[in-house]
Amino acid sequence: MKKIRKQTAAGIAVMLMLAMMLGGCGAAAEMAEVTEEESAVTVSVQNVGTGTITLTNSFVGTISPEETVMVIPLAAGTVTETFFEVGDTVQAGDVLFKIDDESAKLALEQAQLNVESTKNQSNSTMNTLINQQDSSDLQIESSKLQSQSQYEQAQIAYVMAKDAYEAADDRYDELKKQYDNMSKQAGVAQQSSVSGGDPLPLNNPPGMDEVKTALDSMKSARDQAYQAYLTARSAYHAAEKGRDITDETKEMTDDQLATTIEDTEASLATGLSLAALGVEQAQMALSYYTVTAPVSGVIESKNVDVNGMAAQGNPAYTIVNNNTMTVTFQVSEAVKNTLSIGQGVTLERNNDTYTAQITEIGASVNPQSGLFQIKACVAANGAQLPSGVSVKVSADTYRAENTMVIPYEAVYYDSNGAYVYTSVDNRAVKTQITTGIFDDDNIVVTEGLNLGDIVVTSWSPQLTGGVLLHAAGTKEDAETEAPAGAEESGDAQTPSDGENAEAE
Repeated sequence: MKKIRKQTAAGIAVMLMLAMMLGGCGAAAEMAEVTEEESAVTVSVQNVGTGTITLTNSFVGTISPEETVMVIPLAAGTVTETFFEVGDTVQAGDVLFKIDDESAKLALEQAQLNVESTKNQSNSTMNTLINQQDSSDLQIESSKLQSQSQYEQAQIAYVMAKDAYEAADDRYDELKKQYDNMSKQAGVAQQSSVSGGDPLPLNNPPGMDEVKTALDSMKSARDQAYQAYLTARSAYHAAEKGRDITDETKEMTDDQLATTIEDTEASLATGLSLAALGVEQAQMALSYYTVTAPVSGVIESKNVDVNGMAAQGNPAYTIVNNNTMTVTFQVSEAVKNTLSIGQGVTLERNNDTYTAQITEIGASVNPQSGLFQIKACVAANGAQLPSGVSVKVSADTYRAENTMVIPYEAVYYDSNGAYVYTSVDNRAVKTQITTGIFDDDNIVVTEGLNLGDIVVTSWSPQLTGGVLLHAAGTKEDAETEAPAGAEESGDAQTPSDGENAEAE
């Protein structure tokens, strides 16, 4: 596209006259065509970028000490001593006053005696249980030894009876064989007498009667030995079982005694702990009779006197800490929702500026004002900011970070809302936009533009949609200083392409 150069009205007239004098009508017509070329509107432009906008609101705040503590005694009684008056400075832990503590001392002494008594009772109970355990062990051990002895004796008797029975049984077998042999011999002799010859006398062989008598006696002895064997065997098994039962009884008794001792010891330990807790409670109760300052600060009020009564639950002293102060101010719900704990605010009073940090954001609305209470800790003492004075509080409320912003002066408004002029191919394009928060210099754009778009940032009466634009302060401004008639050909570029468009 052919670049358009700036020409003044006087210059154009001179050129027309020269053309008519030198070239006639043809030249004049050509120059007239030049004058009818479109004029460019000179404007300032800027690329759309990102930025941050922060809005600051101001409020009226009231200064108060950061810490006001009412000292309330936890015990009641007659005040025996006071140590500070109104206006005095105290440190945390200083004794403010004392209350008569005789009854508390007696209670502590009684609790300590209770601990000693519980200890003695515990020791006596444990000693009794241990003695019972020792005695039981001795009894069981004695019974076990007796059972063992009975078992061993029964075992010996059993073995002896068994041996006696077996010996008698063997002797009986021998006699039985001998007797049977004699009987057989007697039978043979009788048979011979019957078969022939003279009959023989039927007398038993010599000694057979004695053997018979001995056999009968041994049979009786064997039966008696067998019965003795059975009795000894039964006694042996009974003694063995009794010994085993004694072992089981000892084991069971030991377990029961151990459990009893363990349970008793735990119960006694609990009782001792309760007694010790009673001492701690008595000591704590005694400490209530000496009232100390919980914080450092200045005594603002005093409500107790020597020989007067200190009432439990009633404030005795009021201590104010003026080393740091608090500012309290009220905001709407919309502003409250933009604040955060730890956020910094600025205070102004008598041309002095102080910094503070938000420490408390009210959760409920004040029914009278319809606002929410905010508190901030101020880096100043009571001498710099006296309690009760009013200050101006400035706080950042609305904030848009790393968002699309343009200069505020680039925005116009009509019945359709906000709009800007953008430069597209060096032509003005009216563009409707949606805006957000703004400050004195910039405004947030939420819809209608893109990063990198070129917006017109200066006003001109000729600025309308579609007009040719010339960006002021560009390279082509310098080219207008060249002699008339000097021309260059080439395409015009937007500022974002590195060249600024020329315009008349």
